[in-house]
Amino acid sequence: PIPQIGMGSSIEDGTFLLDKLDKLHTQLGFNEYTSGTKSTWDVFAITLALMAGTAGLPHVIVRFFTVPKVKDARKSAGYALVFIAILYTTAPAISVFARTNLIETVNNQPYVDIPEWFKNWENTGLISWTDKNQDGKIQYVAGNAITGSKPLYTEVRGEHGEREISNSSKEMNELYVDRDIMVLANPEIAKLPNWVIALVAAGGLAAALSTAAGLLLVISTSISHDLIKKQINPHISEKNELLAARISILIAIIIAGLFGIYPPGFVAAVVALAFGLAAASFFPAIILGIFDKRMNKEGAIAGMIVGITLMLFYMIRFKTGLVGVMEPRPTSEWWFGTSPEGFGTIAMLVNVIVSVIVSRLTAEPPVNVQEIVENIRIPSGAGDASQH
Repeated sequence: PIPQIGMGSSIEDGTFLLDKLDKLHTQLGFNEYTSGTKSTWDVFAITLALMAGTAGLPHVIVRFFTVPKVKDARKSAGYALVFIAILYTTAPAISVFARTNLIETVNNQPYVDIPEWFKNWENTGLISWTDKNQDGKIQYVAGNAITGSKPLYTEVRGEHGEREISNSSKEMNELYVDRDIMVLANPEIAKLPNWVIALVAAGGLAAALSTAAGLLLVISTSISHDLIKKQINPHISEKNELLAARISILIAIIIAGLFGIYPPGFVAAVVALAFGLAAASFFPAIILGIFDKRMNKEGAIAGMIVGITLMLFYMIRFKTGLVGVMEPRPTSEWWFGTSPEGFGTIAMLVNVIVSVIVSRLTAEPPVNVQEIVENIRIPSGAGDASQH
């Protein structure tokens, strides 16, 4: 057999952390942590959708207009990429540590001796424990933590009349842990100082507020200025334009609140779907608008409509089941074996194809627009390429 390469250096007993976590998983009845459940293509599609979606998100792009010079914008983008790379390269290690800490801290431990953090999160309903075999210990094994109509435990009597629990009941999972809390709960599980926990909470809150502020700004200006003032009613007053912006923000907050209350999945999946929508709509228009002088508004609009419609259809069909059926369709019906989180890549490619075809079948953009595109690609004053 091919030996596994563990994450980081070996621990005290000489084994790698990933090997230890795989062993813990198999002992509890789960699949190996490193086995994975997605195909190589699906992982690639999700990764590409996340990358393209990040590049096309409007609240990221609008930040480039807040600096005085192009040089400052490029420098800030460079720093952002460095910090983003650090974040995403350390995330797998954090997940391994969190999973190991959780299992070793709570599995087969008496509930009365459980750390305080467990009971704090239990009060929120994001962690719950049901003593199915009534032994006072937490059993975390493969299986559903929520019981149905079956008996909670099976009691038998030993040779001397003592109470024993049958093997089948020992295999019943008693612990429910919501995946959305692991980032916040991990510092407490690892017994880190309170100021570290405060930093994690503050960072998460700051990121949420920053993203929300940027998106609301883009939504309000897009509807009030770009759509209403420039397309529908050019003579609208500034007062009414501001009113339209505020109404747009209110509607966006209500829609976002509904998705927060009734999410189509856990946080990471919802984020992946949002990035997939951005990849299927904005990213091709931005790239083709810069590198294809023949691209016109008809092609960009047609591609964006087709891309975002296709992505929304796929999301609804396989996440909510509102298209044609009452329940989400099974994974066996995924197109090209692609999950909804990764379908943004396919929708993005369809967007590109439609945009190019429509732009070639319609009038080319004005000369001044083509010159603007040329200046974006080759900054003014750069001169001809030097010969070496």
